Amino acid sequence: MSESTGQIVFINSHDYVSDVTGQEIVGCLAFMKTEDDKDVALYTKSLRLQHTLEMAYATKRKVTVDYFETMTPIVERQRLITTATGADPARTFEGPFTLKAMWTRE
Repeated sequence: MSESTGQIVFINSHDYVSDVTGQEIVGCLAFMKTEDDKDVALYTKSLRLQHTLEMAYATKRKVTVDYFETMTPIVERQRLITTATGADPARTFEGPFTLKAMWTRE
């Protein structure tokens, strides 16, 4: 179990059925810039946590997140989303980790 504090800098919420495979895709992938200048990717299928991530992103609030240390399995297409964050291509991110809980700071 790990914790990080920082700001949500990118969010991708998805809820659709694939036209190609018919697979239902529901969830939220978010990226956090931590206070110690790390990039952490977080993933959740919980609508409550997704809404909280979206509000933290919209309001630019500092948050602390609690997540599992094991990486969430994602497909390579989802990993490409990291290019949309505008981050330095030489930087890498940690995760994605499954989000357990989060709370606002300040």
